[in-house]
Amino acid sequence: MIHDPGYLSTLNVVMDVILVLASLWMVWTVRGIGGIVGSSLTLIVSGAIILGFSHLIATLGSAAYLNLFDANTNNFVHRIIVLIGFIVLVVGFRRIRVMKD
Repeated sequence: MIHDPGYLSTLNVVMDVILVLASLWMVWTVRGIGGIVGSSLTLIVSGAIILGFSHLIATLGSAAYLNLFDANTNNFVHRIIVLIGFIVLVVGFRRIRVMKD
């Protein structure tokens, strides 16, 4: 059962949706926090949302679903989106670090 490619493909989509929902849960959790901490956490949460969507886009863009990209392009697009997500995370963490200095 678990070795069935169709099962794993479906499981990947479910996990991708869970990642996106977890990032939206983060938005709900940090809402209402103001000031530098709040705006920094908003950036960090935005980075997490981007990371969650990067996996969903990679899965749905594959040949198994929407066939948006060939395999190499799909991997490249996924990595670019992940890079953007990490950059947004780092900007958020740097804003918190400024408070320490």
